[in-house]
Amino acid sequence: MSHFHDQIEHLRQKLLRMSFLVEETVARACDALFSCNARLAREVIENDEAINRFELEIDETGHALFVTGQPVAADLRMVMMMLKINTSLERIGDHAVNIAEKTLLVLQEPPLAGDFQLEVMAKKTDLTLRTALNAFLKQDVEMAQDVLKHDDAIDQINHDLFLKLKRALQADPQAAGAAMAYLLIGHNFERIGDLAGNIAEDVIYLKQGREVRHRIEMEPLT
Repeated sequence: MSHFHDQIEHLRQKLLRMSFLVEETVARACDALFSCNARLAREVIENDEAINRFELEIDETGHALFVTGQPVAADLRMVMMMLKINTSLERIGDHAVNIAEKTLLVLQEPPLAGDFQLEVMAKKTDLTLRTALNAFLKQDVEMAQDVLKHDDAIDQINHDLFLKLKRALQADPQAAGAAMAYLLIGHNFERIGDLAGNIAEDVIYLKQGREVRHRIEMEPLT
C-alpha cells in the first residue's frame, strides 16, 4: 500500500503543476484582453497543448491506479476527485483559449463604448479559481464553500453584461461584432467560475463525503 500511496501523491503533485499552469493561462488571457495584446493572446492559444498533455497523462495514470491498486474507499474518493479536477482544469484552459481568441476578434472591430464590468468579472473569476485551487491544495472545506459564494457573484455580473450589451447594440448596431465577442468572453468567465465551483464541490466531497452539486445536500457516506 505504501507504493500505492506514493503513486497517489505523484498524481497529486502532477495535478498541482497542471493547476498552476491553468491559473497562469487564465491570467495571461485576461492580460491579453485588457492590454489589447494580440501577441500575448496568440501565445495563450499556442500553449494550450501543454495543458492538454497534462490532462492525458493524469487521466491515464489515474485510471491505471483503479486497475492495479484496488483502492479502499478513502483512496478511491481521492483518485476520483483528482480525475474530476483534471477534467475541470482542462476545460478551464479551453475557456482561457476562447477568451484569447475572442480578444483577437475584438481587436479587429471598432471599439464599443460602455462600462461592461469585464475587468470586475475577470478579477472575481481569478479570485474564485485561485480560492478553489487553494482549497484543493490545502483540502480546506471552508475555503471550498467560499468558492460557491463567489460563483454566484460572477453569474450576476454575466447577466448584467448581457443587458448592457443589448442596450449598447441598440444604440450602435455597427458594433455587433465587438458586442458578440464581449458576450462570449463573459460566457467564458462564467464557465470558468462554474468549473472552479466544481473543483470546490469535489473538495467538499473528498473531505466530508457529502454531495453539494446543484446545491443539493446529501447524507455523508459512511
